[in-house]
Amino acid sequence: MRLSLTQEKLGQEERLATEVQQVQGGTEASTSAGISIRDLNVYYRNHHVLKGISLEIEPKKITVFMGPSGCGKSTLVRVLNRMNDEVAGFKHTGGVLLDGKDIYDKSVDPVLLKTRVGMVFQKPNPFPISIYDNVAFGPKIHKLYKSKQEMDDNVMTSLQKAALWEEVKDRLKENAMSLSGGQQQRLCIARTLAVHPEVILFDEPASALDPGSTAKVEELMVELKRNYTVVLVTHNMQQAARVASKVVFLYKGDIVEMGEAPGIFEKPTSELTEKYIRGQLV
Repeated sequence: MRLSLTQEKLGQEERLATEVQQVQGGTEASTSAGISIRDLNVYYRNHHVLKGISLEIEPKKITVFMGPSGCGKSTLVRVLNRMNDEVAGFKHTGGVLLDGKDIYDKSVDPVLLKTRVGMVFQKPNPFPISIYDNVAFGPKIHKLYKSKQEMDDNVMTSLQKAALWEEVKDRLKENAMSLSGGQQQRLCIARTLAVHPEVILFDEPASALDPGSTAKVEELMVELKRNYTVVLVTHNMQQAARVASKVVFLYKGDIVEMGEAPGIFEKPTSELTEKYIRGQLV
C-alpha cells in the first residue's frame, strides 16, 4: 500500500531524528546512499541542457563532475536535490533515484529531500545570526531534537566534523559574518551536516577561497566520504585530481567520459577529455 504524503513525512522525520540520536550517542552509522541517474534530459524552455545522462553515483566516494563552462555540470548537480524546481522553464525527463526511489516522484517532499541531499554552494552563505544558530537552524526547522542538550551536542558534533569546532567553540554566540571566508564555508558545511544528510553536494565550494582555506575544504571532503556520498562540481583540474574517486567529464550536455581517478587523468580514452586536461578546451 502506498504511503500518504503525511505518512512519508513522518517516516522520514522519524528516520532523521533516529540518526541525530545515533550521532549524539556516539554510535553514528553510515548514512551514505547511492544515486542512479537514468536517461536524464534537462531543458530550460527550449534549451536542451543535459542530454540522456545515465550514471551511478556510488556511496562513500567522491564523484567529480568536471568540464568547461556551460557544459551542464552545475545543472546536473542541482538536479540531484531539486534545486532547479523553481527555475523558470525547467523541465526534465528520465529518472534520478535515491536508494531506488525517484526523487521527482509526486510523493517526495522537496523540502525533506534537501535534508537527505545537502548542498554547499560556491560562495559561503551563512545566515547573519550567531554561529550556534546557523548550525542549529535545520534541526530546529525539522524538529530533530528533544532537548537543549541534544541540540548542543549536535551543534558541537557538526562543527567538529566540519573541522571548525576548535576555532569557534568559545565564539558560538558571535555573528557568523565575523568569521573569515574559509571559516564561513566550513560553517556552511557544518550547517549541512547538522540535519544528517546521506549525500552532500559541493558546487565549486573553494572557488572563492584562498589556497589555505581551499586545502582545508579538500581535506574535509576526503574525510566526509567515509560516511557520506559526496558529489563535487569543480573547474579546478588539480583539485579534481587530488580528491576524486570517480570523474565524470561533461561537454555540451553530454557525458564524454567517466572513470576512476587517477586513471582518467593519466590515460583518458577520449580526445576531448585529454584536451580539457591539458587546458586546450574551453
